[in-house]
Amino acid sequence: MLGVNYKHVPSMPVGFETVVHMYPMDFEEFCLANGVPENTFHYLRECYETKTQVTPAVHETMLELFRYYVVVGGMPAAVQTFVDTRDIGQVMTEQKNILALYRKDIGQYTSEDERVKVTDIFDRIPSQLDDKNRRFVLSSISSNARQREYEAAFLWLSNAGVALPCYNLTEPKTPLKLNEKRSLFKLFLNDVGLLCAAGLDQVQFDILQGDVSVNMGSVLENVFAEELKTAGFDLRYYNGKKIGEVDFIVQKGHAVIPVEVKSGKDYHVHAALNNVLSVEEWGIGDALVFCMGNVEQVKTVTYLPWYMIMFFKQNQLPENMVVALDLSALAPGDGQ
Repeated sequence: MLGVNYKHVPSMPVGFETVVHMYPMDFEEFCLANGVPENTFHYLRECYETKTQVTPAVHETMLELFRYYVVVGGMPAAVQTFVDTRDIGQVMTEQKNILALYRKDIGQYTSEDERVKVTDIFDRIPSQLDDKNRRFVLSSISSNARQREYEAAFLWLSNAGVALPCYNLTEPKTPLKLNEKRSLFKLFLNDVGLLCAAGLDQVQFDILQGDVSVNMGSVLENVFAEELKTAGFDLRYYNGKKIGEVDFIVQKGHAVIPVEVKSGKDYHVHAALNNVLSVEEWGIGDALVFCMGNVEQVKTVTYLPWYMIMFFKQNQLPENMVVALDLSALAPGDGQ
Protein backbone atom coordinates (compact mmCIF):
# COMPACT_ATOMS: atom_id res chain seq x y z
CA MET A 1 0.00 0.00 0.00
CA LEU A 2 3.00 2.31 -0.30
CA GLY A 3 1.49 3.80 -3.45
CA VAL A 4 -1.32 5.35 -1.43
CA ASN A 5 0.08 5.51 2.11
CA TYR A 6 3.27 7.48 1.44
CA LYS A 7 1.18 10.60 0.79
CA HIS A 8 0.30 10.71 4.49
CA VAL A 9 3.93 11.25 5.52
CA PRO A 10 3.94 14.79 7.04
CA SER A 11 7.14 15.94 5.33
CA MET A 12 9.98 14.63 3.21
CA PRO A 13 13.32 16.49 2.92
CA VAL A 14 14.06 17.55 -0.66
CA GLY A 15 16.60 15.22 -2.25
CA PHE A 16 15.95 12.36 0.18
CA GLU A 17 13.18 10.65 -1.76
CA THR A 18 13.74 8.31 -4.69
CA VAL A 19 10.65 6.97 -6.45
CA VAL A 20 10.89 3.32 -7.45
CA HIS A 21 7.93 1.73 -9.25
CA MET A 22 7.42 -1.88 -8.20
CA TYR A 23 5.52 -4.49 -10.20
CA PRO A 24 4.89 -8.23 -10.02
CA MET A 25 7.58 -10.34 -11.68
CA ASP A 26 7.45 -10.06 -15.45
CA PHE A 27 7.80 -12.99 -17.82
CA GLU A 28 11.58 -12.66 -18.12
CA GLU A 29 11.95 -12.74 -14.32
CA PHE A 30 9.60 -15.74 -14.19
CA CYS A 31 11.85 -17.56 -16.67
CA LEU A 32 14.95 -16.73 -14.63
CA ALA A 33 13.27 -18.00 -11.46
CA ASN A 34 12.54 -21.28 -13.25
CA GLY A 35 16.12 -21.80 -14.40
CA VAL A 36 16.06 -20.70 -18.05
CA PRO A 37 19.77 -20.34 -18.97
CA GLU A 38 21.25 -17.00 -19.92
CA ASN A 39 22.34 -18.18 -23.37
CA THR A 40 18.68 -18.89 -24.21
CA PHE A 41 17.84 -15.23 -23.58
CA HIS A 42 20.75 -14.17 -25.80
CA TYR A 43 19.56 -16.47 -28.58
CA LEU A 44 15.94 -15.29 -28.34
CA ARG A 45 16.98 -11.63 -28.26
CA GLU A 46 19.04 -12.15 -31.41
CA CYS A 47 16.01 -13.72 -33.12
CA TYR A 48 13.89 -10.77 -31.97
CA GLU A 49 16.34 -8.15 -33.22
CA THR A 50 17.09 -9.85 -36.55
CA LYS A 51 13.49 -11.04 -37.06
CA THR A 52 14.68 -14.62 -37.43
CA GLN A 53 12.51 -17.62 -36.63
CA VAL A 54 13.16 -19.49 -33.40
CA THR A 55 13.98 -23.20 -33.69
CA PRO A 56 10.82 -25.30 -33.22
CA ALA A 57 11.97 -27.02 -30.00
CA VAL A 58 12.88 -23.75 -28.28
CA HIS A 59 9.73 -22.07 -29.59
CA GLU A 60 7.42 -24.75 -28.20
CA THR A 61 9.22 -24.81 -24.85
CA MET A 62 8.95 -21.03 -24.49
CA LEU A 63 5.23 -21.14 -25.39
CA GLU A 64 4.73 -23.72 -22.65
CA LEU A 65 6.61 -21.53 -20.16
CA PHE A 66 4.46 -18.59 -21.18
CA ARG A 67 1.29 -20.60 -20.54
CA TYR A 68 2.61 -21.45 -17.08
CA TYR A 69 3.27 -17.76 -16.49
CA VAL A 70 -0.30 -16.91 -17.48
CA VAL A 71 -1.58 -19.28 -14.79
CA VAL A 72 1.01 -18.56 -12.07
CA GLY A 73 1.47 -14.84 -12.67
CA GLY A 74 4.24 -12.80 -11.13
CA MET A 75 3.40 -12.45 -7.44
CA PRO A 76 6.65 -13.58 -5.74
CA ALA A 77 4.92 -15.93 -3.28
CA ALA A 78 2.99 -17.63 -6.09
CA VAL A 79 6.12 -17.94 -8.25
CA GLN A 80 8.12 -19.38 -5.34
CA THR A 81 5.37 -21.92 -4.68
CA PHE A 82 5.46 -22.97 -8.33
CA VAL A 83 9.26 -23.23 -8.35
CA ASP A 84 9.26 -25.32 -5.18
CA THR A 85 6.32 -27.62 -5.88
CA ARG A 86 5.20 -27.37 -9.53
CA ASP A 87 1.74 -27.77 -7.99
CA ILE A 88 -0.83 -25.45 -9.59
CA GLY A 89 -3.30 -26.30 -6.83
CA GLN A 90 -0.93 -24.88 -4.20
CA VAL A 91 -0.27 -21.87 -6.42
CA MET A 92 -4.01 -21.17 -6.63
CA THR A 93 -4.32 -21.41 -2.84
CA GLU A 94 -1.53 -18.82 -2.51
CA GLN A 95 -3.27 -16.57 -5.04
CA LYS A 96 -6.57 -16.80 -3.16
CA ASN A 97 -4.75 -15.77 0.02
CA ILE A 98 -3.26 -12.75 -1.75
CA LEU A 99 -6.66 -11.70 -3.07
CA ALA A 100 -8.08 -11.97 0.45
CA LEU A 101 -5.26 -9.76 1.74
CA TYR A 102 -5.98 -7.24 -1.02
CA ARG A 103 -9.59 -6.97 0.13
CA LYS A 104 -8.43 -6.65 3.73
CA ASP A 105 -6.04 -3.84 2.79
CA ILE A 106 -8.80 -2.04 0.89
CA GLY A 107 -10.80 -2.04 4.10
CA GLN A 108 -7.84 -0.85 6.14
CA TYR A 109 -6.46 1.89 3.90
CA THR A 110 -9.62 3.47 2.50
CA SER A 111 -12.14 5.73 4.14
CA GLU A 112 -15.59 4.40 4.95
CA ASP A 113 -17.09 6.27 1.98
CA GLU A 114 -14.49 4.92 -0.46
CA ARG A 115 -14.45 1.32 0.79
CA VAL A 116 -17.60 0.09 -0.94
CA LYS A 117 -16.73 1.79 -4.23
CA VAL A 118 -13.16 0.50 -4.33
CA THR A 119 -14.27 -3.04 -3.46
CA ASP A 120 -17.04 -2.96 -6.08
CA ILE A 121 -14.59 -1.93 -8.79
CA PHE A 122 -11.95 -4.45 -7.69
CA ASP A 123 -14.40 -7.35 -7.65
CA ARG A 124 -15.77 -6.49 -11.12
CA ILE A 125 -12.47 -6.31 -13.00
CA PRO A 126 -12.48 -10.01 -14.12
CA SER A 127 -16.08 -9.93 -15.40
CA GLN A 128 -15.59 -6.58 -17.16
CA LEU A 129 -12.50 -7.89 -18.96
CA ASP A 130 -14.40 -11.02 -19.92
CA ASP A 131 -17.05 -8.86 -21.59
CA LYS A 132 -16.97 -8.52 -25.38
CA ASN A 133 -15.50 -5.01 -25.51
CA ARG A 134 -13.51 -5.38 -22.23
CA ARG A 135 -14.30 -1.74 -21.38
CA PHE A 136 -15.12 -0.97 -17.76
CA VAL A 137 -18.77 0.07 -17.61
CA LEU A 138 -19.89 1.83 -14.46
CA SER A 139 -23.50 0.80 -14.99
CA SER A 140 -22.43 -2.74 -14.07
CA ILE A 141 -22.10 -1.44 -10.51
CA SER A 142 -25.21 0.71 -10.49
CA SER A 143 -27.46 2.22 -13.12
CA ASN A 144 -27.04 5.56 -11.34
CA ALA A 145 -23.23 5.41 -11.06
CA ARG A 146 -21.37 8.44 -12.41
CA GLN A 147 -17.72 8.74 -13.39
CA ARG A 148 -17.00 11.69 -11.09
CA GLU A 149 -18.39 9.79 -8.10
CA TYR A 150 -16.04 6.86 -8.66
CA GLU A 151 -12.97 8.76 -9.88
CA ALA A 152 -11.27 8.69 -6.47
CA ALA A 153 -11.85 4.93 -6.18
CA PHE A 154 -10.28 4.26 -9.59
CA LEU A 155 -7.34 6.50 -8.68
CA TRP A 156 -6.88 4.66 -5.38
CA LEU A 157 -6.65 1.28 -7.12
CA SER A 158 -4.19 2.70 -9.65
CA ASN A 159 -1.97 4.37 -7.03
CA ALA A 160 -2.00 1.21 -4.93
CA GLY A 161 -0.70 -0.73 -7.93
CA VAL A 162 -3.71 -3.07 -7.81
CA ALA A 163 -5.26 -2.04 -11.14
CA LEU A 164 -3.87 -0.79 -14.44
CA PRO A 165 -6.10 1.66 -16.36
CA CYS A 166 -5.81 1.70 -20.16
CA TYR A 167 -7.37 4.78 -21.79
CA ASN A 168 -9.03 5.10 -25.17
CA LEU A 169 -7.57 7.55 -27.71
CA THR A 170 -9.46 10.04 -29.85
CA GLU A 171 -6.80 9.34 -32.50
CA PRO A 172 -3.41 7.57 -32.47
CA LYS A 173 -1.24 10.63 -33.03
CA THR A 174 1.64 12.03 -30.98
CA PRO A 175 1.67 13.11 -28.31
CA LEU A 176 -0.69 10.33 -27.23
CA LYS A 177 -1.14 11.89 -23.80
CA LEU A 178 -3.09 14.79 -25.33
CA ASN A 179 -5.41 12.42 -27.20
CA GLU A 180 -6.59 10.37 -24.25
CA LYS A 181 -10.33 9.99 -23.76
CA ARG A 182 -10.32 9.57 -19.98
CA SER A 183 -14.01 8.67 -19.76
CA LEU A 184 -13.46 5.47 -21.79
CA PHE A 185 -11.02 2.94 -20.41
CA LYS A 186 -10.25 -0.68 -19.66
CA LEU A 187 -9.15 -1.73 -16.21
CA PHE A 188 -6.66 -4.57 -15.94
CA LEU A 189 -5.58 -6.38 -12.79
CA ASN A 190 -1.94 -5.94 -11.78
CA ASP A 191 -1.25 -9.67 -12.05
CA VAL A 192 -2.60 -12.20 -14.53
CA GLY A 193 -2.34 -15.08 -12.07
CA LEU A 194 -4.59 -13.21 -9.66
CA LEU A 195 -6.97 -12.48 -12.53
CA CYS A 196 -7.31 -16.19 -13.28
CA ALA A 197 -7.79 -16.95 -9.59
CA ALA A 198 -10.29 -14.14 -9.07
CA GLY A 199 -13.14 -15.68 -10.99
CA LEU A 200 -12.50 -17.05 -14.48
CA ASP A 201 -14.06 -20.47 -13.80
CA GLN A 202 -10.87 -22.46 -13.36
CA VAL A 203 -9.52 -21.36 -16.72
CA GLN A 204 -6.06 -22.43 -15.51
CA PHE A 205 -6.66 -26.07 -16.40
CA ASP A 206 -7.84 -25.24 -19.93
CA ILE A 207 -4.76 -23.10 -20.52
CA LEU A 208 -2.38 -25.78 -19.24
CA GLN A 209 -4.04 -28.32 -21.54
CA GLY A 210 -3.28 -26.07 -24.49
CA ASP A 211 -6.84 -24.82 -24.97
CA VAL A 212 -6.18 -21.10 -25.30
CA SER A 213 -9.57 -20.27 -26.75
CA VAL A 214 -11.52 -20.18 -23.46
CA ASN A 215 -11.34 -16.67 -22.00
CA MET A 216 -7.83 -16.36 -23.42
CA GLY A 217 -8.46 -13.04 -25.16
CA SER A 218 -9.05 -11.15 -21.93
CA VAL A 219 -6.32 -13.05 -20.09
CA LEU A 220 -3.73 -12.34 -22.78
CA GLU A 221 -4.63 -8.65 -22.90
CA ASN A 222 -4.06 -8.51 -19.15
CA VAL A 223 -0.63 -10.14 -19.52
CA PHE A 224 0.41 -7.65 -22.16
CA ALA A 225 -0.94 -4.70 -20.19
CA GLU A 226 1.33 -5.78 -17.32
CA GLU A 227 4.33 -6.35 -19.55
CA LEU A 228 3.96 -3.03 -21.38
CA LYS A 229 3.51 -1.12 -18.12
CA THR A 230 6.56 -2.79 -16.58
CA ALA A 231 8.55 -1.99 -19.74
CA GLY A 232 7.85 1.73 -19.31
CA PHE A 233 4.87 2.27 -21.62
CA ASP A 234 1.68 4.12 -20.72
CA LEU A 235 -1.40 2.01 -21.48
CA ARG A 236 -3.72 3.20 -24.23
CA TYR A 237 -5.89 1.63 -26.91
CA TYR A 238 -7.87 2.85 -29.90
CA ASN A 239 -11.48 2.12 -30.76
CA GLY A 240 -13.22 3.99 -33.58
CA LYS A 241 -16.46 3.19 -35.38
CA LYS A 242 -14.90 3.23 -38.85
CA ILE A 243 -11.58 1.70 -37.81
CA GLY A 244 -12.38 -0.89 -35.17
CA GLU A 245 -10.41 -1.64 -32.02
CA VAL A 246 -6.65 -2.06 -31.64
CA ASP A 247 -5.61 -3.63 -28.34
CA PHE A 248 -2.79 -1.22 -27.47
CA ILE A 249 -1.27 1.93 -28.95
CA VAL A 250 2.14 2.80 -27.53
CA GLN A 251 4.52 5.65 -28.09
CA LYS A 252 8.18 4.68 -28.35
CA GLY A 253 10.23 7.82 -28.71
CA HIS A 254 8.51 9.76 -31.49
CA ALA A 255 6.99 6.64 -33.08
CA VAL A 256 3.43 5.45 -32.54
CA ILE A 257 3.19 1.65 -32.63
CA PRO A 258 -0.09 -0.29 -32.69
CA VAL A 259 0.11 -3.60 -30.82
CA GLU A 260 -2.35 -6.46 -31.33
CA VAL A 261 -2.52 -9.55 -29.11
CA LYS A 262 -3.95 -12.68 -30.73
CA SER A 263 -5.04 -15.80 -28.87
CA GLY A 264 -6.04 -18.00 -31.80
CA LYS A 265 -4.46 -19.46 -34.91
CA ASP A 266 -6.00 -16.84 -37.21
CA TYR A 267 -3.51 -14.20 -36.07
CA HIS A 268 -2.96 -12.94 -39.64
CA VAL A 269 -6.51 -11.55 -39.57
CA HIS A 270 -6.56 -8.05 -38.05
CA ALA A 271 -8.88 -5.67 -39.86
CA ALA A 272 -8.65 -2.85 -37.31
CA LEU A 273 -4.86 -2.91 -37.40
CA ASN A 274 -4.90 -2.74 -41.19
CA ASN A 275 -7.31 0.19 -41.03
CA VAL A 276 -5.07 2.11 -38.64
CA LEU A 277 -2.04 1.55 -40.87
CA SER A 278 -3.96 2.77 -43.92
CA VAL A 279 -4.75 6.24 -42.52
CA GLU A 280 -2.02 8.37 -44.12
CA GLU A 281 -2.45 11.40 -41.87
CA TRP A 282 -1.57 9.30 -38.81
CA GLY A 283 1.73 8.30 -40.39
CA ILE A 284 2.04 4.96 -38.59
CA GLY A 285 4.76 2.93 -40.24
CA ASP A 286 5.03 -0.32 -38.30
CA ALA A 287 2.83 -2.58 -36.20
CA LEU A 288 3.32 -5.58 -33.93
CA VAL A 289 1.17 -8.69 -33.57
CA PHE A 290 1.96 -11.02 -30.66
CA CYS A 291 0.68 -14.54 -31.27
CA MET A 292 1.36 -18.25 -30.84
CA GLY A 293 3.20 -18.32 -34.17
CA ASN A 294 6.88 -17.89 -34.87
CA VAL A 295 8.68 -14.70 -35.94
CA GLU A 296 7.41 -13.43 -39.28
CA GLN A 297 7.52 -10.18 -41.23
CA VAL A 298 4.71 -9.28 -43.63
CA LYS A 299 5.20 -5.81 -45.09
CA THR A 300 4.99 -3.39 -42.15
CA VAL A 301 3.53 -5.91 -39.69
CA THR A 302 5.89 -7.95 -37.51
CA TYR A 303 4.50 -11.15 -35.99
CA LEU A 304 6.19 -12.19 -32.76
CA PRO A 305 5.59 -15.09 -30.35
CA TRP A 306 3.91 -14.10 -27.09
CA TYR A 307 7.07 -14.67 -25.07
CA MET A 308 9.04 -12.05 -27.04
CA ILE A 309 7.13 -9.26 -25.31
CA MET A 310 9.99 -9.37 -22.78
CA PHE A 311 12.25 -7.67 -25.33
CA PHE A 312 9.89 -4.85 -26.29
CA LYS A 313 10.92 -1.98 -24.04
CA GLN A 314 10.49 1.78 -23.89
CA ASN A 315 13.51 3.81 -24.97
CA GLN A 316 15.64 4.60 -21.94
CA LEU A 317 17.76 7.68 -21.41
CA PRO A 318 21.45 6.88 -20.91
CA GLU A 319 22.61 6.82 -17.28
CA ASN A 320 25.28 9.42 -18.03
CA MET A 321 24.99 12.36 -20.42
CA VAL A 322 28.16 14.36 -19.84
CA VAL A 323 28.32 17.49 -22.00
CA ALA A 324 31.28 19.66 -22.91
CA LEU A 325 30.48 23.24 -21.92
CA ASP A 326 32.93 25.65 -23.59
CA LEU A 327 32.81 29.19 -22.15
CA SER A 328 36.03 30.38 -23.79
CA ALA A 329 34.11 32.73 -26.14
CA LEU A 330 32.84 34.61 -23.09
CA ALA A 331 36.35 35.46 -21.78
CA PRO A 332 37.21 39.19 -21.77
CA GLY A 333 39.39 40.16 -24.74
CA ASP A 334 40.29 43.06 -27.01
CA GLY A 335 37.33 45.27 -27.77
CA GLN A 336 35.21 43.85 -24.98
